[in-house]
Amino acid sequence: MATYTTKFTDKQVRRCCLTAFFLILLTSCKQKVDNHDLGIFYQPLNQDRDISLKQWKDFGSEIKGIGVKNVVIQWTKCGNESFGESHGWLAQRMEALQNDNIKLWIGLYSDPNYFREIHTNAAGQKVYLTEYFNKLHKSYEQWQTWLRIHSNQVQGLYLPLELTDYDFKTAAQREQLANILKQQVKQFDKPLMISLYLSGQIPEHQIKQWIDQLTSLGLAVYVQDGAGTQALAADTRKAYLESLGCNVGVIREIFVQDKAAKSFKADRVSKGRLDSILDEETCHPNTMFSLRYLPIASNPLKLVGEK
Repeated sequence: MATYTTKFTDKQVRRCCLTAFFLILLTSCKQKVDNHDLGIFYQPLNQDRDISLKQWKDFGSEIKGIGVKNVVIQWTKCGNESFGESHGWLAQRMEALQNDNIKLWIGLYSDPNYFREIHTNAAGQKVYLTEYFNKLHKSYEQWQTWLRIHSNQVQGLYLPLELTDYDFKTAAQREQLANILKQQVKQFDKPLMISLYLSGQIPEHQIKQWIDQLTSLGLAVYVQDGAGTQALAADTRKAYLESLGCNVGVIREIFVQDKAAKSFKADRVSKGRLDSILDEETCHPNTMFSLRYLPIASNPLKLVGEK
């Protein structure tokens, strides 16, 4: 193969260098956008029913403008509340988001008594989870037609179990949970997402093993960053989060919990804090909690008790 040598003028060299610089800049920007698959949770409450479709559509356009590409609907049934089922107000608002090219994770049945019932031994957890998943499948059946019609804009299903090392302290409990979830994965034809929060009950390497166990089942696993609840010290939270693989999602808490309140109460983070979260680069799938706490002036979602 012949080799040719070409001499360039200083002007040509500078032009080539500038071209290369801008190509690198454009490529790096594109990679940041492609990797920034930002999501946000939405917890439906009946008080949201009175929000007009126009308000909702405007809000959907605004959240899309800050980079949100998917919304996790935390539940479509919570206890006896069904939010109009698959033809009611919640379904209409979900469709409005889809019409704005926002994809959805659809949460299924959520049990209001979950935290009380799950905090027991392995035998009690097995009984409870069997009953829970029976109810979850019934809610799934009620939404199957809707899911089929809107499948192009559905990323998957969210299981409204908030797993934590506080409830699953022992290896036996975690192994039993994995076996139960393994059977559940087989019963759905869509990706399943699950979330987890940390209470500092087991060390980092065991948390990593647990999450690896869950992801090996084919579950999309997201871990809350704990910045809003501040249940753990900042250094402890950081150590746990830094141990996570890039395949594990992180839920950014965009609220600040009121520690003085007897029941859970929280306020929105500042706009500046939100901007800093949006500007952070990460290798993790990134989602925020939640739409209700989004510090945007046009946010039609009221906090509980807010006028």
